[in-house]
Amino acid sequence: MNNDKFMKKLMMALSDTEVSKKVAQLVIDYIAGGNIPIKYYVLPGGMEPQRKSKKAVGYDLCARAIVHSTEMDSEEPRLRKTIFDFKNMPDDPNISAHVRFEKKIKYGDKVGKKKKRKTRNEYSYILQPGESVLVGVGVAFDLGDVIFQWLAPRSGLATKYGITLGNAPGTIDCDYRGEAGIILVNNSKKPFKITHNMRIAQLLYQLMCIPELTKVDSLDELGETDRGVNGFGSTGLKAA
Repeated sequence: MNNDKFMKKLMMALSDTEVSKKVAQLVIDYIAGGNIPIKYYVLPGGMEPQRKSKKAVGYDLCARAIVHSTEMDSEEPRLRKTIFDFKNMPDDPNISAHVRFEKKIKYGDKVGKKKKRKTRNEYSYILQPGESVLVGVGVAFDLGDVIFQWLAPRSGLATKYGITLGNAPGTIDCDYRGEAGIILVNNSKKPFKITHNMRIAQLLYQLMCIPELTKVDSLDELGETDRGVNGFGSTGLKAA
């Protein structure tokens, strides 16, 4: 089936709106092996989303800063207020109580028979058991009109350290233009150290499906099925 015939059949199944036309074109682009253009901006101190294998569906996101859950930045009101940037000790004692400072030894080029020792300062944020924190990942997107994003935990952090997301899957709508944020939760019994540019979550892309909702006046108008109202484990746990 050529693209024109496919487009006509798909459009017959969808309501004739601009969004539906774009969805149809995106499906054709997928079939044809085309790419969906998405624009993004990397904030200072941030890192680009990373795919770690050729066929990975998720893009890893990295920690840029600990940000405020409600307050916006006074100089850039499109961004949340940074409360810890991994570079300086915060003034707020409630935040600085979570911050650890270490001098790390880094070996440079050889000088004679020995490598030259260098030190660098490293600030980290300690997430205590049962606590959560909002982490800015240093990137903002323009997704167009028919794509949205899901934020999901990294399986390695979840299985090894009990670190997950507070609202997984977190949804980023296509009209959101701010920095993507991660609600990182420590479900373990041990403190967890968050460092700058640590890979803390993964980003998934999804096509939007916006249905046309029709309100009815009674339950009878919803029709009957074999299952009916049976739910909450009514199908049991045993294998069929």
